[in-house]
Amino acid sequence: MQSIPSDEKKKDGKIPLVALVVVVIVLSAGFGFYYMQTSTQISNLNSQNSNLTEKLSTANVNLASDQNQISMLNGNVSSLQSTIGVDKQSIVSLQGSVQSDNSTINSLKANILALNENISEVKGNLNAEISQVTSLNAQVSQLQANMSADLQQITQLQGQLTTDSNNLSSLQGQVSSLNGITSMSETSTELSSKQITIPQSGYMSVVNFTASYSGYIVIHAPSASKAAVGEVVDQVTSSEYSITDTLFQFSYSPTTVILPVGPGQINVVYADQIGSTTTLTVTYYY
Repeated sequence: MQSIPSDEKKKDGKIPLVALVVVVIVLSAGFGFYYMQTSTQISNLNSQNSNLTEKLSTANVNLASDQNQISMLNGNVSSLQSTIGVDKQSIVSLQGSVQSDNSTINSLKANILALNENISEVKGNLNAEISQVTSLNAQVSQLQANMSADLQQITQLQGQLTTDSNNLSSLQGQVSSLNGITSMSETSTELSSKQITIPQSGYMSVVNFTASYSGYIVIHAPSASKAAVGEVVDQVTSSEYSITDTLFQFSYSPTTVILPVGPGQINVVYADQIGSTTTLTVTYYY
């Protein structure tokens, strides 16, 4: 065997040691770098963890709020579902109403068509009637003009009629009076229940009046004696009177004397016992 020198042995023993130191240094450097990298990553991860923790807390709060909203929305959904159920029933009912309305609309459309046809016919009739009305208006204008003239004539005739009516009333009064006169049914009381006393002459004039027509007088003396005398004196030509054989008529009666008279001034004379008292009424009939 070949022997190795001692220097070479020493040299060979130092090489592994240096290599070990180098390895330790490299490992230390690598470890340090790794530690620094790891520390930085840990710091970043801690920061991210903190941010994530805050976000998680915020997310939890939001989740709780969202859960409340979800609960409310679930309630709203239930209410809406109930409302939808009611609405569906209403829709079914409305659909029936719509169908009924559609039938009514169709019927009304048919009626409208018929009415349109009637309107066309009515328009034709209306145009004809308008022409007729125009003609009638012209006639009315002419009639109104004629009526104005007729009204003036009627006014004149009414005035004349009023005058004629007044004249007729007057004439009727005269006729009635004349009818009474011809039948001697007209009366005039010339002396009414007058009490007289016969003077010493034995007679007295009791009333004096004007007779317009021939007729008679009635002298009524309820308490006259049998010797009582009534006398009528009519003198046409004088306002005075005189008792003459040719101008008076006389009649004897115990209570009533009827004596004829002619037109003119009439004087009624009554005779009885001197001092006797009686109540006289003299009525003129003509």
